[in-house]
Amino acid sequence: MLRFDHLPSDFNPLFLFLGEKQDLAELAAVLRSFAEAPRRLDLKQQLSGARSRTTLHLVPIEDGDFGMRPDGNGFRWGLNGWQAEKIAERIEVLIPAPQKSGSDIIELGVEGEIPVKISLGEFTDDFLVQRF
Repeated sequence: MLRFDHLPSDFNPLFLFLGEKQDLAELAAVLRSFAEAPRRLDLKQQLSGARSRTTLHLVPIEDGDFGMRPDGNGFRWGLNGWQAEKIAERIEVLIPAPQKSGSDIIELGVEGEIPVKISLGEFTDDFLVQRF
């Protein structure tokens, strides 16, 4: 199960994606689909079984306000097709069979963006899952 959420901080805010190989492969596939035909996508709807307390949309941006940013009651990840393709490639580097864990931090170098951490096998299955 892919889990994602914002980890607020005064100094180092982070948007975290956690999952196993299949989960990250599905995220990479959604990014590749977005790269081929950029359109607004709700990630919870696109990723089967994804869990999150927040809303996150992939949003096509051609010039300017790229990156992960707050957007109303949730977040938006503003990317162009090329950026989405390159991020998918970086996620796929984490997936090879012998690798049991690893991570990458995605930053586009734009002022004010929230860094995105993609993590494979580094956290327990209940991390970021709200308990009732």
